[in-house]
Amino acid sequence: MNKPKIHVLIVEDDTIDRMACRRSFSRGAQDYELVLDEAETAREGLQKVQAQEPDCVLLDYQLPDLNGLEFLVELRNVMGNLSVPVIMLTGADNTAVAVEAMKRGAQDYLVKDPHHQYLELLPTVIQRVLRERQSLREKELMEARLAQAEARYRILVEQIPAITYTAAMDTPGKLLYVSPQLSTLGYSPEEWVAHIGALRSYIHPDDRASALEAFDTVRATGGPLRCEYRLFNRDGEVRWFLDEASVVHDESGSPLLLQGILIDITKDKLVEEELRLHRRRIEDLVALRTQQFEKQAAVLNSANANLAARLDACTQAGSALKKSADLSADLVQNAPCAYLTLDAAGILIQINDTALAWLGRSREAVLGEPFTELLTPASAKTFPASYRHLQEAKSISGLDLELAGENDVRLNVVLNANLAKDGGCRIVMLGRRNA
Repeated sequence: MNKPKIHVLIVEDDTIDRMACRRSFSRGAQDYELVLDEAETAREGLQKVQAQEPDCVLLDYQLPDLNGLEFLVELRNVMGNLSVPVIMLTGADNTAVAVEAMKRGAQDYLVKDPHHQYLELLPTVIQRVLRERQSLREKELMEARLAQAEARYRILVEQIPAITYTAAMDTPGKLLYVSPQLSTLGYSPEEWVAHIGALRSYIHPDDRASALEAFDTVRATGGPLRCEYRLFNRDGEVRWFLDEASVVHDESGSPLLLQGILIDITKDKLVEEELRLHRRRIEDLVALRTQQFEKQAAVLNSANANLAARLDACTQAGSALKKSADLSADLVQNAPCAYLTLDAAGILIQINDTALAWLGRSREAVLGEPFTELLTPASAKTFPASYRHLQEAKSISGLDLELAGENDVRLNVVLNANLAKDGGCRIVMLGRRNA
């Protein structure tokens, strides 16, 4: 089996010392083969280092043209940095010079004693220096890979439409990193990282207690975080956020940091509030009408017992009205036409079941998407102009469009729309049989 070769260049003007080195390298059983090259002057040594790039350089301090320190300066100028490890060989009275050589980039030094005992140490020193250099290179390579991985991670998290963050586990409220998407609230990541408790200070007072309790529970148990709360932006406006995070552990299993994401759910909350108010209005209306009927029934019953049957009929009619109100949402969902609601930017925020059936898609797949994503390319190209016209004229009537459903299904529709108070619009679409 061939032994690995280590190429060593000795820069030494003393022929006897060079021969002694060669004899020392040839003696003894070793796990590697030392291949020795020689240079008598510093300039010759610099040329061979540049041309051959040996694994190691043995450098005598006293040379006829340059001394060892000058050689190191020239080598750095030639190579850019001392990528080739250098071991300085000095006289017994040149320890200070050797230390200075170490400062200038030499890996190690040996004192040349009169009995040449330093030669016995040379193979071991060379092997140790090369191991240290290999370890250093592996460390530098690992650091470079980690830097690349971190850069790729930053690019990824800084492109998603949400605020990502990492927080310390040992200090409540201390953020270690916040992505640039924080600017959507009017703050800079540097502000929140520098200010311990920054996020907590901008939570709405009505949500602060529950949010802080959730944060404390995560730190105490190491479990995942999921909570909703409102944050104030720099202008004092309120935005709803979903905060989801999990604890990252080190190799020993100890909690290291909390890694999370803040998702703006303001639009969803507004829709929920609108639906809640709508249901409340229906319930109040039903309750009022039922109460009116009950009062009328009581008056008629006290006035004339003979009208009990009619009062009972009125009560039944009130119950039927309440049931009808409860079923109104179902009638809208299953109407023979499509009902949609867009916001001011043309994003779909409401859609009934009829439209979903036409498209062959789920509600989760289309809500939050531009309306143009539901259209064929030709209709998607013309719709924005019609939408701008709607903003000016307040309504559209009889607009022909073509929907693009699943499996290349296309459906011709006639669109009627009215402008909503919030700048969006409410759309009614009637299906038209394909010609």
